Amino acid sequence: MIKQQMMSPAVALYHWRVNGMSMQKVLSHTGYSRWSDLAEHHTEALENQEIAMQDMMMSPEERQREEDVEAVWERCGDYLREMVPPNEYAEEIDRLLPLIKSTRQMVDAARSKPFRDAVKRRKSLQ
Repeated sequence: MIKQQMMSPAVALYHWRVNGMSMQKVLSHTGYSRWSDLAEHHTEALENQEIAMQDMMMSPEERQREEDVEAVWERCGDYLREMVPPNEYAEEIDRLLPLIKSTRQMVDAARSKPFRDAVKRRKSLQ
């Protein structure tokens, strides 16, 4: 019995383009039933790969800024959607970034061992 070899959409499309594999074989080797589904998923995979490459090329400062902006959206997203026009999002995010950064610093400081030890000392003295 011959076992059918499954291929990724990218490999199957390469064989279709370069080696002349038939469209039916491409579909059967990838497990898709429609050509449009294969093309859609392949396009999505290429976009995801491009985003991953951009993320890898980011500097630590850019990555930190992106995390800070995500934190702003997480914490203040409802306010931004309801009260701020979309064309002013960037300005409002820049205005809210110091709040997020200082909150993060306070949380990190509260998690630090010296701070916890100082709290324990104060409680023991009371």
